[in-house]
This record gives sequence, structure tokens and C-alpha cells, in this order.
Amino acid sequence: MNKDKKEIILQNALRLFGEKGFALTTVDEIAKESGMTKPSLYKYFDSKETLLLDSISNLSKSLDREVTKLYRNLELTPSERLVELMATYLKVVLNHNFQTLMFNMFNMPALKNSSDEKIRKAWTDLEEQFYLWFEDCITDTYGKDIEKHAMDIIFIAGSILLEYFRLIGSDIPDRQCRSLAIYVGQVIHILVEGFNTPEMRNVSLFDFSPLEKKENCKVKNAIWETRRLHEVFEELDSRISNNQILTDSEKASYSEALRKIRQESFESSQNSVVLDALVLYLEQVESLREACTELRALMK
Repeated sequence: MNKDKKEIILQNALRLFGEKGFALTTVDEIAKESGMTKPSLYKYFDSKETLLLDSISNLSKSLDREVTKLYRNLELTPSERLVELMATYLKVVLNHNFQTLMFNMFNMPALKNSSDEKIRKAWTDLEEQFYLWFEDCITDTYGKDIEKHAMDIIFIAGSILLEYFRLIGSDIPDRQCRSLAIYVGQVIHILVEGFNTPEMRNVSLFDFSPLEKKENCKVKNAIWETRRLHEVFEELDSRISNNQILTDSEKASYSEALRKIRQESFESSQNSVVLDALVLYLEQVESLREACTELRALMK
């Protein structure tokens, strides 16, 4: 399959969905905008529903990959991670040319209420995927006490993003995305202070949390796995440092191997051969083997 042609079709379809709405966009229009006939388009996608599902799937996978990489960055503080999450989200959406659809307030209800169950589920899952990451970052930054207001904060922050794109437009550079993320991060800080006042402590628009609603969802598990990965790294580092049998030179060598594993695990495209070799090297030390087994499982 010609990936370049497929990408052209996806981009044109998303633009038309954003401009006209999914229901009013026809396959004929998508084909014409893509410089081909309707039968030619069907060689790539059997329907516009399949085309939209592919687009949502691609966006979801990219977002999951980038946010997982973000979570594995041990150098970020919780508040920095919160801002980076928003910047990453905006960057991924823009890179996939999804902005005209995602940031159009009139199209979002149409997708959620779509008669196609697969489209409705894919869109809802994508939305909840981001809510879960966002809620986790908020509670990680400000503590469990703010958890009951997390959805209020997400709602207000999301409204700011929607209104910004409605007024300014969605064709903005990465630097501007980052400035917007920093601005919203400051607004979130103000909101947290406000919700912590006695007057607002028991006031909320929402009576549920996505994290509570989806007990065993993929995103929640990914959050837990990433946190556990940090703990395993710390455990291995401690065991290397406190090992009474290893010489200083051996400790330095094993510590360097562990550092490289951490660095490699942050990359979105992991080199499994390098990781396997480095973990195998650590497993030479008996006291590290159990933790290395868990490390292998978490990095898959």
C-alpha cells in the first residue's frame, strides 16, 4: 500500500470532517480532494467510517507512545510533567492534522452520538485516555485531596484550549503550543488554590472520576506500570550500591549499564537488542535477577 497516498487521503478527510462535519462529508468529496476517483480511494479505505477509525487509532497510539515516554523521564517534577503533558497532547494532535476535528466544538458531540458504535467507542476511549493521564498528573502534582476536583479542572482547562483554537486558529508552531501549555498550567495552579478554599471544597460539576470509572483500563495500567518501573530502577540502583561482594569498579560498571537501560527505556523507539543485552549483563549478579525479571516485563 502506498503510505504517502494513504496519508494524503487521511489528511484531506480530517480537514473535511472538521470543516463540514463527519455526517455531511461524502467519500466523493474526499476522493476529489485527494486527486483520485471514488473507486481508487476504496483501494485504501472501504468506507469513510474505516478512514476515521484509522485516524483515531493512529492518534491514540502516538499519544500513548509520547506520554509513556514523558512519564519515564525521571528528571521532570510533577508540575513540569503536567505542563509537558499538555504540550505533548497539542503537538501530537497537530502533527496528525486532527485539530480541525478535535477542536471543533460542533463536531465532537456528533462523533460521540454517532450511530456507528465503533466510532463512538473509539472517540470516547481517546477522550478518556487523555482524561486519565491528565487526572493522574494533577493528583500527582497537588495531592490526593484535589482528586475530587480533577474533572472540574480538566473541564476548565479543556475549555480554554477549545476557545483558544476557535479564536486564534489551529495552525500554530510548537513554541506557541508550549506557551499555551505553560499558561494553562498556571491557570490550573490558581484553580487548585480556589478549589481548596472552604467555599469551594464541596462544590463540583462532576460526581465521578475517570480513574474510578475504569478500574482495569489500559491507560490506568500504563500509569501504574510506569510508576513501578521507576521503583524497580531505584531498587536495582540501591542493590548495586549496597552489594558487599562487588568491587567499586564492578559497581561503577553495573551502575552505568543501569543508567543506559533507563535512558534507552525513555526513547519512543526502544532498541530491544541493546536493552536485552544490558539486562542480561545485570543478571550476572544474583541479587539483581529477580528485579531484572520484573524490569523485562515492564519494558515490553
